[in-house]
Amino acid sequence: MPQGLLNNRLVNITAGLFLICILGWLLVIGRDILIPLIIAIVIWYVLDTVARYFQSISFGGFHVPRMIAVLLALAISILLMLFVMDMIATNALALAKDAPSYQLRIEAKINYMLSLFSSDMKLDMSRFNDLFNLERLVSWVVSAVSGFLGIASLVVIYIIFIVSEQAALPKKIIALFTDPQQRTRVNTTLDRLDESIRTYLTVKTFVSILTGVLCYTVLSIFDVNYPAFWGFITFLLNYIPTIGSLIAVVFPALLSLVQFDSYLPFLGVTIVLTTIQFSIGNILEPYLMGSKLNLSGLVIILALAVWGAIWGITGMILSVPIMVIIMLLLSASPTTRPIAILLSSNGAVEDYKD
Repeated sequence: MPQGLLNNRLVNITAGLFLICILGWLLVIGRDILIPLIIAIVIWYVLDTVARYFQSISFGGFHVPRMIAVLLALAISILLMLFVMDMIATNALALAKDAPSYQLRIEAKINYMLSLFSSDMKLDMSRFNDLFNLERLVSWVVSAVSGFLGIASLVVIYIIFIVSEQAALPKKIIALFTDPQQRTRVNTTLDRLDESIRTYLTVKTFVSILTGVLCYTVLSIFDVNYPAFWGFITFLLNYIPTIGSLIAVVFPALLSLVQFDSYLPFLGVTIVLTTIQFSIGNILEPYLMGSKLNLSGLVIILALAVWGAIWGITGMILSVPIMVIIMLLLSASPTTRPIAILLSSNGAVEDYKD
């Protein structure tokens, strides 16, 4: 390889790594601005998808106007949010009050089981406070909800401007890209991004609601306390890849362990919830998602860690759609397409076309 070409590649790699570090730094220091914007975009996508569904309904050839469909979707979302907030407040306060006694009962039951093997074996639950601290879990949920309410006004402002800018976007693309081929390529990339994001959010929201409802049903059948609260927690955690479904099983199972004297409810809840999470996460969701996601499992885990470190829980929830966007953008250029292939699950990335 010629020395000049090698030097150029080293310069490009160095510049790329430097750019990544700068972007990471900007994402961290700008999180207070960017997180509300990302939340607004996600909410807008959900509202727009629901509004499109209302518009598709025909009443004797009459279709609901766009503005009315958006307002109807917004009204339904607000009512659901108010209901969820009330439910969280009621259940979280009750669970926070009972959490210390539950933790003592967990420690007592585990120590009893250990004593069956050796009288000297004893577990100090204080070592596992980060993992089994129910009170901390409740505090996290309440603080997350409070934090969202604190930025709600900013999110609403962002949504209003996103809606107003939506109609002007095609005109801006025409003005920015005068070359018809380049404009077609940009529109194609944007259409692919829109379809992928919309598919992911629609499928993920559907399976998250289904998982939460099934969790609520199972816990109600086994008469476990706070089934609505745990159903909502399962709904939220289902957006976090891999570890979310695991956490969603652990805490309700632990509660059933300390709530009942018998171990049968604990085994039943654990087995049924694990079966539900496995079936939906490994069978139903991939079937509904199809090939739209096409992300490597290793990439998903790494993205979960990286975006979680940058934006916390919000980053963990949004890690997958962010990586899908990055992969699609990289695949749009012949220079960066090899990186998109490495990020994909099977290397099947659409060919770049001039």
